[in-house]
Amino acid sequence: MEKDHYSEKEAADTIRPIVDAIKYCHEMGIVHRDIKPENLLYNSVDPSAIIKISDFGLARYYNDDLMTTACGTPSYVAPEILIGKGYDLSVDYWSIGVVLYIMLCGFPPFYEDSNEALFEAVKQGQFEFPSPFWDDISDMAKDLIRNCLQVNPRSRFGAEQILAHEWISGLNTPRVDMPHVTAKIREYNAKRRFRKYANTAIASNKFMAAAKEAKKR
Repeated sequence: MEKDHYSEKEAADTIRPIVDAIKYCHEMGIVHRDIKPENLLYNSVDPSAIIKISDFGLARYYNDDLMTTACGTPSYVAPEILIGKGYDLSVDYWSIGVVLYIMLCGFPPFYEDSNEALFEAVKQGQFEFPSPFWDDISDMAKDLIRNCLQVNPRSRFGAEQILAHEWISGLNTPRVDMPHVTAKIREYNAKRRFRKYANTAIASNKFMAAAKEAKKR
């Protein structure tokens, strides 16, 4: 929001170390389970500052056994967590896909008036690239987001695929400014102050109650 110039190239350069850090966590057997903008922090105000992942309060060790605890932040949670049949490390890459979407337009792909409606949209993978906000965003970026936001975790991109994607690794990633993004982020943040569920982490019973209610619809 404080940048004078902001482009897809800068977004790619920002998301790359996040993916790399999550890849390292996964190699160490740790799944984060609450990736969101609020948990991505720069270590200084310098333009070349390092971005780091914070808040491992919902993280846990993972040993190839499917996790079943329903937790996360509603706007960023993966559909398999809501379905309740078990999930693995790939939930972090879904959340990264949501973060990337926000970085390129200023608002999330899933945004409803209630948790129940939000969860239903997430489970169905119902999102779009609305005009005019996405008109000037490259097809490369949209392709990466689609592959991160795959409802089926087996079809979803993992760290290696994300880092190898042409939008992340290519020299042709657009460097044109996206002036509308910061204004949309400010607007979204203002709305979020009145809708706490959008950025509040939820765990266990409370989360499952909302998820079960969504299943009935």
